[in-house]
Amino acid sequence: MSVRFVPDARITALAGAGCLAAVLLAIGSAPMGRAVFGVAAVVLAAYVVADLAFRPRLEADRSGLRVRSPLARTTLPWSAVQSVHADERTRHGLRTVTLEIDSGDTVVVLSRRALGADPVAVARTLQAMAPR
Repeated sequence: MSVRFVPDARITALAGAGCLAAVLLAIGSAPMGRAVFGVAAVVLAAYVVADLAFRPRLEADRSGLRVRSPLARTTLPWSAVQSVHADERTRHGLRTVTLEIDSGDTVVVLSRRALGADPVAVARTLQAMAPR
């Protein structure tokens, strides 16, 4: 059995549309607006490129985990994985849930957007796949 987690294509498409809109708005704006919309276009383009270039973000099978992200590209055998859990934090009234994979030397943190799925459900799936 193997599972793959990829960013939601709908969010990637929305970011691409936002990038295009920001470029069009930058073209028709005053210099200050051009700078703001230009930065927005660059940030949204970076999200789209990362979503497409680092697919799938997380793969798991009986041999272990493979992570592909802009900041981490690693293969971890299950024997190296110390813990897999969902981390929930509330800050300024906003709740954030991330998936944390700890292998001692490396800690990989993936968001709901990066996984395209709920980190709590992903953690349960990975915990069930890990050899006992």
